[in-house]
Amino acid sequence: MENENIVENELNKENVSDSIEQNQNDTREKELLELKKSINTLKGKLTTLESKKKDIEKEASDLIATTIYQKKMNLERSCDEIIKEAEQRLKVVEKEKADERKKNINNLIEHNTRNIKENNVYLLNEIKRILKENNLPSFINSSIYMSLWYPTTISEMVGSVIGILVAILIPTILAFGIFRDQIFKVFSNGIFRWIIIIFIYFLSLFIIGLIWLLVDKMTKKNMDVLNEIKELRKNIADNKNEIKKITDETTKGATDDKFDYTKLDREIEAGKIEVENHRNKKKEALEHFVNVTQDEITKKVGEEARKGISAVDKEIESVKKELTDFQKKHDTLKINIAEG
Repeated sequence: MENENIVENELNKENVSDSIEQNQNDTREKELLELKKSINTLKGKLTTLESKKKDIEKEASDLIATTIYQKKMNLERSCDEIIKEAEQRLKVVEKEKADERKKNINNLIEHNTRNIKENNVYLLNEIKRILKENNLPSFINSSIYMSLWYPTTISEMVGSVIGILVAILIPTILAFGIFRDQIFKVFSNGIFRWIIIIFIYFLSLFIIGLIWLLVDKMTKKNMDVLNEIKELRKNIADNKNEIKKITDETTKGATDDKFDYTKLDREIEAGKIEVENHRNKKKEALEHFVNVTQDEITKKVGEEARKGISAVDKEIESVKKELTDFQKKHDTLKINIAEG
């Protein structure tokens, strides 16, 4: 009986020992799981911090590029506005000189052609007198009349041919263009339609021819008068050609040294110098921006970014250290559990 009690006590001791050992193992397993959870959390935090660091670096890079671009565009815009204003002032002075030069040339042309223009006035007055004394209409003194009723020059003959073509074209338009659709609506017989159209055509042509004959008979009562008007018109045309020749020669020969443009030339020269100076200033400003201002912007933005990056780096180092410690604890505990 006593031996049985001893055996029973030994068994109870072994069960208690196994129970304690099992409890210890369970506790270490839970601790291992907590360590693993902490390690994963720290890894996620480390990834987040590294991503944050990259975002700060990218934002800084983008801000530098944007700031440099905007400031450079503003600088160029300001310089261009100043240059444009200076160029506009220069254009005003150049236009003033061009207007003055044109005025001087016109005055010179007027002076050189005054006598010929006065002669043309006298010749025109003579034509008016002849027409009035002979009771002739004023349209006789026109290129249209001379071309259609009394052509003698090549240009007038060409005008006469054109006039004949127009005279044929008008009846054609009247007969085949205006009245054709109306006739086809009213009359159903095809042959009758075309007879009416042809009739309208020849009637229109007859009326135009009759008008031409009436004007011809009314104006050609005295051919000597027409010849005299023709001669006077030729004199006027010759004078106009002479005026054109003198105008061309005067315009080509009217160099600036024949007039006094000293004041305007000085203003133009000053304007050109001003424009050139502003262009040089723009060039210098852009060079200074590229060589100095860009670096200052990069440095300023970079310093602000480095503050944020430095703070993140400290957090990263702290998390890495904490992660290392937890990893060591995890690995040690895992080995202990494995060894039992």
